[in-house]
Amino acid sequence: MTNNSKLVVKDNALIDASFNLSLIEQRIMLLAIVEARECLTLTPDMPIEVSVSNYIHQFKVDSNNAYGLIRDAAKTLKRREFSYLDRYKGHMALTTANWVNKVSYVDSNGLIVLYLSTEVISLISRLSEQFTRYYIEQVSDFKSKYSIRLYELLIKWLNMETTEKFNIFDLRSKLGLSVDEYSTMSNFKSNVLDKAIKEINTYTDITVEYSQFKSGRVITDIQFKVKTKNKSTKSKIKKTFDHAKFQELTDAQINMFGNKLAQLPELAYLAEGNESYEALASRIKNMLRDESKQKKFIPHLKSLGFSAK
Repeated sequence: MTNNSKLVVKDNALIDASFNLSLIEQRIMLLAIVEARECLTLTPDMPIEVSVSNYIHQFKVDSNNAYGLIRDAAKTLKRREFSYLDRYKGHMALTTANWVNKVSYVDSNGLIVLYLSTEVISLISRLSEQFTRYYIEQVSDFKSKYSIRLYELLIKWLNMETTEKFNIFDLRSKLGLSVDEYSTMSNFKSNVLDKAIKEINTYTDITVEYSQFKSGRVITDIQFKVKTKNKSTKSKIKKTFDHAKFQELTDAQINMFGNKLAQLPELAYLAEGNESYEALASRIKNMLRDESKQKKFIPHLKSLGFSAK
C-alpha cells in the first residue's frame, strides 16, 4: 500500500473527541485505522496488525528506539480513553470509551496487534454521514502530538476556509491538555498552538493562521483560517485539462472510477452537506457521463490508472 492510498477516515464525532494520546500512540492508532479500512467486515474480535517496520518507514524514526517505544505503547493503549458526543434514546450524551479491547505485542515479529473497541469501529467504518478524511502522509513528519490533533480538527473545515470559534477550554480538551498543562495563555500558545501551526504549515498541504477573541483582557476563543497550498499549481492543472477530449467510459469503468473518485480527499469539496460516500459516488458517475463535467476529473482519473485516449 502506497502513502497515497493510506487514507485515514474518522467520523466527525471522533475528530471532535477529547483524548490524550502520546505521539507514538496516535501514530499507532492512525496506522491501525488505515489497516482496518481494508477489512470488509470489522469486528472487535478481528486482530489489526501494525508492524514496527511499517511504523519506522511511515514516520521516518530511528529504528533503534522504535521497538522499545512501541512495546511500551502496547501496554498503555489498553488504558486510554476518549470522550465524544453521542446520543442515547434521542438525547445528547457524553460517552467515554476505550480505543481498544486488547493489545498484544509480538516481540519476535516486531508486531503490535490491536483489537479495536466497538465504539472505535463504529466511528471509523461504514460511515455515511459526517466524516473527515486525509492521507496519513500529511501528518507523518510531525514531532508534536498536538500537531496531529490540530490538523484533524482543522482539515474538517477546509472547504469553509474558516473554522468555528473554539472556546479555549474546549480546544485544550480536544488537544488532550489537562488543567495544569501549559495553564497560562502564553505557555499554551508558545508550546502547543504555535508549534503545531508551524509544523502544519511546514509539512502539510494546508496553511493555517488564527485570530484571538477576548472578553475584557482575557482570551476566550480562537478561530482559524485554513487554506490549501499551491492554488496556482491547481489552476495550471485546470487550464491544462480545460480542453481535454471527452472520454467514452464503459459502465464498468464509470462504476469503478466513480467509487474511487468519491474517496479522494481532494474531491471532498464536491460533497453536498452531509452527503454519504455512496450518494457522492452516484453523482460523480453521472458527471463522468457528461461531456461538460467530465473534464474536471481527467487528471484524477489518470492518477487512478485510467489511460486517456
